[in-house]
Amino acid sequence: MHTLAPELRTLQAEGIIDAAAAANAVALERGEVFSLHLELRATLYAGVLLVMAGVGILLARNLDRIGPLAIVLIIAFAAAACGIPAIRAKLAGRSLTVAGDYLLLLAALLGSADLAYAERQFTLLGPWWSWHLLLLAVVHAAIAYRFASPLVLAASLTSLAGWFGVGGSLGGVLLFSYSTPALGARALACAATIAAWRYADRRTRPDTSFSDVFDHFAANLAFWGTLAWCLEWPWLAAGLPLLVALAYASVRSGLDTGREAFLVYGIVYAAIGICNVVVPRLHGMTISFGFVLIVVCAVAATLWQLRRRLREPGP
Repeated sequence: MHTLAPELRTLQAEGIIDAAAAANAVALERGEVFSLHLELRATLYAGVLLVMAGVGILLARNLDRIGPLAIVLIIAFAAAACGIPAIRAKLAGRSLTVAGDYLLLLAALLGSADLAYAERQFTLLGPWWSWHLLLLAVVHAAIAYRFASPLVLAASLTSLAGWFGVGGSLGGVLLFSYSTPALGARALACAATIAAWRYADRRTRPDTSFSDVFDHFAANLAFWGTLAWCLEWPWLAAGLPLLVALAYASVRSGLDTGREAFLVYGIVYAAIGICNVVVPRLHGMTISFGFVLIVVCAVAATLWQLRRRLREPGP
């Protein structure tokens, strides 16, 4: 089996790399050391989702027995406890660990659930109840900047999208009978707001680690809003050209920055938009399914070619 261990030892002997770097590289080459970073993050994220699901079940089953005020206080205490590791790390001048970052996210989500539950039970904001989403967006943003947490920033952007009246998933847009031009306008307005926030963040903090989060949220919301405009005339006249422009910009950004997700956004959303426009105007189930199959095959081939181009070494 071919190994690069001799070459690495040669580089160490020539003084190009030190002994520690050589030892780590040899261990990686031999498979003695490997990263569990992605697996750990996936496990922690699943844990956060399970805890939030458990909180929902607790609220549903124990409301009458515990009482709303006690539930609010218990969840607030749990949120504060989850935030303690992040606070200790900040006071000690250390960066957040992966586990600490996810605990901070859990604290933010528990706080969100607690505020929503308190608003439902006690109507704290009265007729302005929907503004609690904007309040959450501001609070989560402050926490994200304080602890340099992209995960909590994502929670802030999700609350902001909710305040704009945009669903938290693509499924809300793909339910075409409920998707309207007004929904599209709100999604596009939210995307523009996030893009402006991203620009301001980049200008004031050149070393920011939040740009990717802003980019993904803004891209998805812009595409969702554009798809909502591709459903009926006369909005189609603006939606279709905008979809083409966004798809091109997304693919171009993916190729320039090496981010495969933006290749997927550009091609897949463009395909969904084309199907939105063409399929309702076809007659017959067979023709419609045939057209969709052709589009899916074209998407797969295009993504394969773009991925190959992305992975080709530069000149």
